[in-house]
Amino acid sequence: MMKESFKTNGKAHQLPSLPDFPENNAGRLPPLQPKLESRGAGKDIQITLAPIKSDDSQSLWVDTFAAVLPHEWIFGTYLLITGLRLFAHGGAAERWSFLFLGILLAGICVFFWAERKPTPGRLRLRLLFYPAAMGLSFFSMGQAIPLLGIPPVDGLLLQWDRDLLGETPAITWEPWLRPWLEDVAMGGYLFFFYYLIAGPGHYCIRNLRLFRKCIVGLFTMYGLAFAGYTVLPAGGPHIYLTFKTPLHGPWLLDRTINTVNAASNGLDVFPSVHFAASLYLLLFDWRHWRKRFWWVLLPCIVLWFSTMYLRFHYFVDVLAAAVLALASWFMAEAYDASRQISPREFEMDDQDAGRRREAVVTEP
Repeated sequence: MMKESFKTNGKAHQLPSLPDFPENNAGRLPPLQPKLESRGAGKDIQITLAPIKSDDSQSLWVDTFAAVLPHEWIFGTYLLITGLRLFAHGGAAERWSFLFLGILLAGICVFFWAERKPTPGRLRLRLLFYPAAMGLSFFSMGQAIPLLGIPPVDGLLLQWDRDLLGETPAITWEPWLRPWLEDVAMGGYLFFFYYLIAGPGHYCIRNLRLFRKCIVGLFTMYGLAFAGYTVLPAGGPHIYLTFKTPLHGPWLLDRTINTVNAASNGLDVFPSVHFAASLYLLLFDWRHWRKRFWWVLLPCIVLWFSTMYLRFHYFVDVLAAAVLALASWFMAEAYDASRQISPREFEMDDQDAGRRREAVVTEP
């Protein structure tokens, strides 16, 4: 009896026994062993299945939509609605609509470019597109949104403060103005710009997966806040109200207050992005870098105090910002917990300067 065997995936398989036949070739049965293409000794055999076109096309669209990150949906929706509102208004507003719709189109192009050949570098550029889009749309709103004819709502925000507190903090705290304290408050206010860059910047360099999570929540918050500016624009107490005592800080405030006021777009009050973004980043550091959380906690508290003490915001601006920051934080946490890590992402981690292949980064 003859016995034949073959190997697949490095494992031997034996064919059933067959009766012997004469040694001449004419009497031999065709071999039962399947014809397999070897990729080399000891290597697994790959089997490629032909795609079914209809299912493959449907799966492609599903995968494409699934790859869009939450902040891309939300910030993109803000850009789309703002652009359409400006376009529908006509006149000078129509020209501004092309800028907002152009930013949206640029974001879509960056998304497809990054997804076509995913690499750590392309993903970083895709995420970093949104700080650039935020800056451009922020300053553009100062010129574009007034063309919609929406009146400032400072009177409404002031009334809300008085309903809640009796008076807005900018007026209540006026007797407590001291030059040294005003300088300290301005230092806290300016700390925001450092933290906005250094906060996400650390994760951008050290951990790509956490950087993505950070950007998802942060720019969800920015998209919602900017949408609020287009609906409820306001200038703030320092523009709307008249005070008996002018602000004065000889060391820092006097040198910087005009620059800070010029950097405003004139409607960025409700909600306070200074409060919302710093609270969100603080919560993110509490979860992922506890040591830095303790370093920046005090400057953040001074920052929050300065938003009202230096007359930039009403109390309800800060209250709305706290709700927005918490909502964005929980959304980022839910997104991170619900998503599955794909093999492609592990590959990207391997390419990313040899960093550890971890699916979850736990608390310190």
